[in-house]
Amino acid sequence: MEWVKKNYDLAFLILATLALVGNAAWLATSGFSDSSLPAAATAPDNTFEQPNFTALQQAAATVSQPQRWKSAADLPSDSPRGSLLVSRAYLLKDGKLIDPIEGSEQLHPPIDNEWLLRNGLDYTDMAIKDSDSDSDGFTNLEEFLAKTSPVDPKQSPPALNKLKLVQFSPKPFRLVFKGDPSGEGKEFQINLKDISRGSQKTQYRALGDLVEGAPYKLIRYEAKEGPNDKGVVENLSELTVENIETGESIVLVFNKEKDDPTSFGTFRNLLFPGDADFTLKKGDEFSVKPETGVKLKLIDVSADNAQIQDIANGQVYRVLPLNAP
Repeated sequence: MEWVKKNYDLAFLILATLALVGNAAWLATSGFSDSSLPAAATAPDNTFEQPNFTALQQAAATVSQPQRWKSAADLPSDSPRGSLLVSRAYLLKDGKLIDPIEGSEQLHPPIDNEWLLRNGLDYTDMAIKDSDSDSDGFTNLEEFLAKTSPVDPKQSPPALNKLKLVQFSPKPFRLVFKGDPSGEGKEFQINLKDISRGSQKTQYRALGDLVEGAPYKLIRYEAKEGPNDKGVVENLSELTVENIETGESIVLVFNKEKDDPTSFGTFRNLLFPGDADFTLKKGDEFSVKPETGVKLKLIDVSADNAQIQDIANGQVYRVLPLNAP
């Protein structure tokens, strides 16, 4: 013990060495397996992922061709845009600026601003209403009113819209009611006027009788009196006659001349200015170029207008004189 006290460090070293040797001997005698060791860490995956060359090529193309600022010609007609850093055009009208896109005031009434913009028309053109943008013979105003395209010549208003009344040619009716001689409404004096010879033939006919020399029958009489345009009371009695060929009734007023219902109208087709004017009689059927397949009928004509009917659908068009506003 005395030696241990004096050689403490050496004794500790000897004991530690013996412990290590004993432990080694124990391990050797008890066996050793890999399962007693902790599992080794998983090796990292160093596989290199192939890059997406297609995406890289597209990106490179985009960089080489940067986006271009689009002009009005590149945009849909219904998508008006302003220029880059520049305001869209405003119009000065009656001393105030008008926004043609978002403003409510019409630039060229009755045409809507939106209609002009949608069809790509120049709303700054003061003559835009009277211009023919698609060269189909109809003005932009006529296209707007007819709800057709002003930029597509295949979409045009009916050709009848370009028909004008050049001349109305009335003729005096051949019959003139000259009165009721007996005053009892039983027999009536009729004068048959012959325009070509300038002579008149007097006849006396009762209701139901035919007029000699004309296809008319007396069907109704009504005695009347009233003031004329000067306020003087006069005979305004009416005698109604019927055309036995057409079934049309005509009212003759005492001692008043009346236009023949078969009066003529002369017309002009403005779509074909080189064509000659043509004359129609009331009741005539005809067609207007270029719509030669559409059958029309002149149902009435006067100095103010002509009434023309589309035979297929019954629609009636009003044709105005050539010099009408």
